Amino acid sequence: MKKKIIRRHIIGMTVIFSIGVTIGKLTNWGYFVLVKEISIIDALTLLITIALAFYVAKVLEKQVQDIRIEKELYIAKISELEAVLSSFEELIEDRVSYKKIVNRIHLCRIKKTAIFSNIKNNFKQIEREEFDIFDKDITENINSLKRLLTETSVVPTTTSDISLNNDVAKYSTNRIIEINTVIATIKEVFFKIKIRINNL
Repeated sequence: MKKKIIRRHIIGMTVIFSIGVTIGKLTNWGYFVLVKEISIIDALTLLITIALAFYVAKVLEKQVQDIRIEKELYIAKISELEAVLSSFEELIEDRVSYKKIVNRIHLCRIKKTAIFSNIKNNFKQIEREEFDIFDKDITENINSLKRLLTETSVVPTTTSDISLNNDVAKYSTNRIIEINTVIATIKEVFFKIKIRINNL
């Protein structure tokens, strides 16, 4: 990809130079003379300029690209966790295996811990206090989600929030609304984290 870009620049400069010379000859706008002699200082300046151009093109561009790829990898990991959270929205609309719900919420906690641990170790630009706020928000909301997905009132009511029958769970409309609200809140925090990583 980089070779193609460099080749395009060289071709473009050659074309522009050729057009300029042709227009100059046709319109008789002045002229320039190529001198066979060149001073050592001019030669050194030219070599240093070329070396710096290659350094910027190769080294600095690679560093920028590596950082961009690293950011995209973390953002992709966060998106994976968001996908797991979104799956709850579909699962709870119908009867679902209670074990499946418990396993999935456990998976959310594992993924969240891994993601935040890696972000903390690799993105020193994020202030510790700022990072702790994100971490606390996500942890609290995942704990709330776990409670809403797995706990029901101990006081008997005509319509329970979660009814279990042969390991199959059914959620009440009110509980589904609460669950979806918490999931939306978590996604909002993840959106802020993505923006923060992207701005580093």
